[in-house]
Amino acid sequence: MGSPTDRWPGLIDTDGEAVGWQFQQPGLASRAVPFAAVAVVATVSVLVPDAGFPSWLEYMVSVALLLGCAGAFLLPWPRLPVWTPVLVPLLYTGSVLALILASGVSSGVGLVLLVPLLWSVLFHHWWESACVVVAVVAAQTVSSVLQAAPGAVVARRMVLWSALSVLIAVAVHGLRDRIKGSMVANAALQAEVSQARDRDRIAADLRESVVRKIFDAGLALHGAAAMIGEGPAQKRLMHGVAELDEAIRAMRESVFALGRNADSGVDTAEKPEPHEH
Repeated sequence: MGSPTDRWPGLIDTDGEAVGWQFQQPGLASRAVPFAAVAVVATVSVLVPDAGFPSWLEYMVSVALLLGCAGAFLLPWPRLPVWTPVLVPLLYTGSVLALILASGVSSGVGLVLLVPLLWSVLFHHWWESACVVVAVVAAQTVSSVLQAAPGAVVARRMVLWSALSVLIAVAVHGLRDRIKGSMVANAALQAEVSQARDRDRIAADLRESVVRKIFDAGLALHGAAAMIGEGPAQKRLMHGVAELDEAIRAMRESVFALGRNADSGVDTAEKPEPHEH
């Protein structure tokens, strides 16, 4: 089962992704279904009786452009240029413009222009979002001019839609950057935790195997020294036993220090100072 970041990768990073990943698996349904539902509801809503539906021509153009957006999910994206994905939200912006002209500025359909904008800021690069912002403001302006809105009204809509679109784009892309930074920091933390676990495993191996073997070797030498009796050979063996005991003590201190530093986050890469004999 995929993680939430698999379903919404655009919130993290789009760098290095395959062309048109927004319209392909994995997580396609969770990305596309909410936006598709809004598009269908907006398109059908203007057919409600007594909704003031003035023009079938613009409506059919809107439906045709919407179907073109749906067909984008079937395109061979890996073989297309890297700039082609931005055409899909731009195409849907044109569909919403035709829908506004079909139903009238006062119908409230103009709010659907936020749909391609939200899609682009969630799943596209900065420059693609900028293109959609321009397209959204242009669509709102064209619809107002073609429907003979007063000049002051047109100017006010341009200013408000520009401000709103830029605000949404900056806020969402900033959020994506922060999420990406958090994910990078989390990955670094996980790497540190993994390294700490490796250090703990090495420490356990030293404690359970190496130290035990050295201790056993010291006992064997001690027994051999007792068997050969007093003399130069026994002294040399006892000196070797003492050296092994010192090595065991130093190794145990290093292992315990390694565990303490791993718990406190201190770098354990430095070697312990040698003990004087």
